[in-house]
Amino acid sequence: MRSTIRQDGARALDDARLRRSVLLSARAEDFVFGADGPDAALCRRMAALPRMQARLFERIADLAGDPADCTGDLRQFLLLSPDARNEAALRAGLTYHLNAFGTAFSRTVLEALSAAFGLQAVRFALAHAGLSPSSVVPLNPAQDESRRLVLADGCRILALWLRSLRLADAWQLAWGDLNAASLTLVRPAACAIGAAVASAMAADREHADA
Repeated sequence: MRSTIRQDGARALDDARLRRSVLLSARAEDFVFGADGPDAALCRRMAALPRMQARLFERIADLAGDPADCTGDLRQFLLLSPDARNEAALRAGLTYHLNAFGTAFSRTVLEALSAAFGLQAVRFALAHAGLSPSSVVPLNPAQDESRRLVLADGCRILALWLRSLRLADAWQLAWGDLNAASLTLVRPAACAIGAAVASAMAADREHADA
């Protein structure tokens, strides 16, 4: 009985955290009110006020459904912190562009990649190198534009993965400025990488909570 209560309580707390996280991270207000109208600005102010968040969430959920009903890796991904989502984007973008940095990685190259994108992102990309599509445009980890491209494309990859799972448009995450992203991505590769990243991040989160 106590175990059931603890499990139900933990689930309820996770649900509340997920709803608030998605509300603050998504462009849900654009879906309801329109991105440029006067109501959109009001809605953004409402989202920033804790006492107004419940009312705003209910209005959006009536149209788009409750994101807390999501399960599996999608649920775990929506519970990630902004820093963890940024790490996920780096892993996704680096995996996608890994072949653009070379096919044989010396210690010097690996150190440069780790300095630019972090050791965890490099380890993930190397472990999933088979998902990286071929590339004819070389990238240099020392160049700012290469780092911006990796992060922006990683965000786009995760957005494609979220859409592939039919997450309602209202709850799609706002990934910021994607002007540095590629014009096109190989969609099957992008979705496969997004799924692999989400699964790994979910496993990391469950391990941290254990």
